[in-house]
Amino acid sequence: MARPQKDTDAKRNLTIRVRVTSIEKRQIWQQAADAGYTPSDFMRLKTIASAPLRRVPPPDRETLLKLMAELGKIGSNVNQIAHALNYYKASGQLAGVNSEDITKTIADLDGLTTQVLNLLEHGH
Repeated sequence: MARPQKDTDAKRNLTIRVRVTSIEKRQIWQQAADAGYTPSDFMRLKTIASAPLRRVPPPDRETLLKLMAELGKIGSNVNQIAHALNYYKASGQLAGVNSEDITKTIADLDGLTTQVLNLLEHGH
């Protein structure tokens, strides 16, 4: 499903350039990171009190989100393998495949995914 289109007025397509020293730039970037914002959202918040669109996730949450993405990819691969093995087993071209191992692997993956989701839901 595609993302809904923004109204023309809601699109941020203009740039404001401000000259700063390298020290000032580092300070702005560091203060934004410390507050959990992107530099752009931080500047909007400080100059016009515009509510940021989102906060930058803390490192541990970002790691969990990346882990969820990787688990999804692994799950997709395991599913493709299971479908291929079932196809070849049904056609008689593959003998001795233990479907219990595949089922256990998928169950273990589902359990790990559930644990990560619980961590994410409880503020990690």
